[in-house]
Amino acid sequence: MWLNKVFLITFLRFLLFLFFILHALLYLPGYTQKAVVVVISSLYLSVALVNYFYSFKLRRLNDYIDFFFLIPLALLSGEPLAIFSLLVPSLFSFPKNLVPFFISVLSATALGVYNFGLKGLLVFPLTLALGISPSSVELLRSLQKDRRYFLELRRAYRSLQEELSTLEREKKQKETLLKLLELLDSNGPEEYLKGVKEMFKLKAIKVFPLKDNSTKECFIDEGSLTISVPVGLEEGSALVVFYLNHPAELMDAELKENLIRCAKMLNFYIIGFEDKEQAVKIAM
Repeated sequence: MWLNKVFLITFLRFLLFLFFILHALLYLPGYTQKAVVVVISSLYLSVALVNYFYSFKLRRLNDYIDFFFLIPLALLSGEPLAIFSLLVPSLFSFPKNLVPFFISVLSATALGVYNFGLKGLLVFPLTLALGISPSSVELLRSLQKDRRYFLELRRAYRSLQEELSTLEREKKQKETLLKLLELLDSNGPEEYLKGVKEMFKLKAIKVFPLKDNSTKECFIDEGSLTISVPVGLEEGSALVVFYLNHPAELMDAELKENLIRCAKMLNFYIIGFEDKEQAVKIAM
């Protein structure tokens, strides 16, 4: 992009050159003094153009070359307003480099004393304020960038937390499913249900026969702290009732899902119930 920092610095130097050239041509009385100001101003502009096209050549001197030309120009021009031209170089480097800033303020103050006597000391706080004030814009932009960076970092951290939580939940579900599959090696429904009870730390598990299929959905009884799950068997259906220990467990959706899965896995062991004695028919 052509409108970069080097271009802006060169443009500011061109404006300083234009100030001293116009002042010399329009207001300086003597030809010798006028010619000296024009020559120094032209050299100043030449150095600025060299720095623009070959910035790597004057990289270390870029913060100081202005003073070699501006201090003589401010003295030779005899113009009190030239004091403020000495503040321009401090804008190039402040706050990264404080040396040009102090040179600008001190030289402007010295020139103010030279032109106005002790009254020129009033220039010091003014030039100090004018030199520092542009840095507030840069500081504000820096704070805005930092704020955007931290907001993006916080959003990324929140996204990572959500992904980590999802992975941990999936890992836990996978471990639970593997344990349930291991319980299928049980030697009967009693051993299977005992393993489920120990696995989820339940108070008790009971299985009742259902004479009709009116109950098809799982239901929760807060009074008895139970989760009842209807299960379809090869012959009829059954109602598996899980007795919990704490009311908060009734709100655990993951626990409810696992218990429903455990109840449905009973059809691997039970075929149905005998009508008269309600004895369990074990699957062979």
